[in-house]
Amino acid sequence: MGRPLRIFLPNGIYHVASRGSDRRPVFRLDEDRELLLERLQLTVERYRLPCLAYCLMDNHYHLIVITPDARLSAAMQELNGGYSKRFNAIHERSAHLFRNRFMAQLIDNDSYLLTACRYVAHNPVRAGLCQEPSAWKWSSYRATVGIDPAQRFLDERLLAGVLGGGDGWRDRYREYVEADAPVIPPPNHKKLGSS
Repeated sequence: MGRPLRIFLPNGIYHVASRGSDRRPVFRLDEDRELLLERLQLTVERYRLPCLAYCLMDNHYHLIVITPDARLSAAMQELNGGYSKRFNAIHERSAHLFRNRFMAQLIDNDSYLLTACRYVAHNPVRAGLCQEPSAWKWSSYRATVGIDPAQRFLDERLLAGVLGGGDGWRDRYREYVEADAPVIPPPNHKKLGSS
């Protein structure tokens, strides 16, 4: 029997993550990460799926997206499927690259959104890949705090609004993310790959 169909809310905000099969790397080279970001740009445009944050690790990635018309499964199939085909062709592979099912958790309030964004930005720090979120170049965090230019698909409007808008929202976000406090998982957090 197949897994039950997941229903996603129109205009829902979701923390989405996808892990490599058997926890194997889904990115071998920086060019692989660039390729996923290109695929994400195409997917965001096609599905009108605003992306608020992302972080590309070695064997998984995180996104925070808004689902205007609830077609998240189709968008993720296009993103992961298109990337997998290119990755396999480049690296002369034929096996499945990603686990069959991506994780998706509904973010239902502003506090949860900020907690999820902080959690995503700290992923490479928790993994021992860098000392602070701003040191990881494969995350939207550097753009969100104004260090790097943003990817075209990055939509900062909602996050700016949650942080009070105006000229100082990026500084407030940086203070929140880099605060000397434990980084806790978002409410009702499912460990990636547990669904």
